[in-house]
This record gives sequence, C-alpha cells and structure tokens, in this order.
Amino acid sequence: MRFLAVGILCALLVVASLIVVLGRRPTKIISVPSKALPVAVVSGRNWRYELSFPVYNSATLRRLIQCESKGLNISSTDSNGQRYMGILQFDGTTWYEMEERFRFYGDPKNPPEAIHMADMMISSGLTGRWTCARSLGLTK
Repeated sequence: MRFLAVGILCALLVVASLIVVLGRRPTKIISVPSKALPVAVVSGRNWRYELSFPVYNSATLRRLIQCESKGLNISSTDSNGQRYMGILQFDGTTWYEMEERFRFYGDPKNPPEAIHMADMMISSGLTGRWTCARSLGLTK
C-alpha cells in the first residue's frame, strides 16, 4: 500500500511539472497549407506570399520586401559581420527584441512569420528599423 501511495505521489508530481513547463512555452503561429483561399496576399516583382492571417500594411510590406531582398528568402552578412535573415532581412537582435515586445515567437527565415512580425512592427510605428524604409521615404 505504501508503494502505491508513493507511486501516485510521483505521478502527480510529474503531471504538475509538465503542466508548469508546457504552460510557459511560447506560442508559435504556424501557417498550415490548405486548399482554402488565403486571407491576405503580399506580392511584388516575381514573388508572392499567400498568408493565412490578415495583413494591415501590405503596401509598405511589399515595398520593404522588394527593397530588402527582392522577395528572395536569403541570408546575408554585412562588412561588420552582422547577419541578416529572410525576406525582410531581420538581424537576430531585432528579431529577439520584437519577439519579447509582441509575444510572437517564430523564425525570421520563415516568410509568413517574418511578414507577420513586420506587420506588427509597422503598425506600432517601428518602420524606421529597416534601412530600406529610410531610402524609400517611409519614415520621417
């Protein structure tokens, strides 16, 4: 009987630990391919992204993506060794800072996730975080 009580106690501790750990994991939005019509489309010269979520700044996003990467999902390193990733050329520091700010966790190399993050940034007045925004006249 004593072993059964200890076993039950151990099982309850494991379940409680899992609830705590899983409850604190960041949520990641993942677009799932489907035959449904896209909610939004952001496209430019020779590129197009169909999205499963609404986009509020599509014209600005289109111009930024065209300037930053021409719609190509690329990574590059500047002369100072700073690495930029994805269609919107996020650097790791900015991406991490925005993950914390918006509580949206993803990958800057995943185009839908990069577009979603950038859309939130633009809506929050952070367009100036892109060098291209300045050269395109999108900031003051």
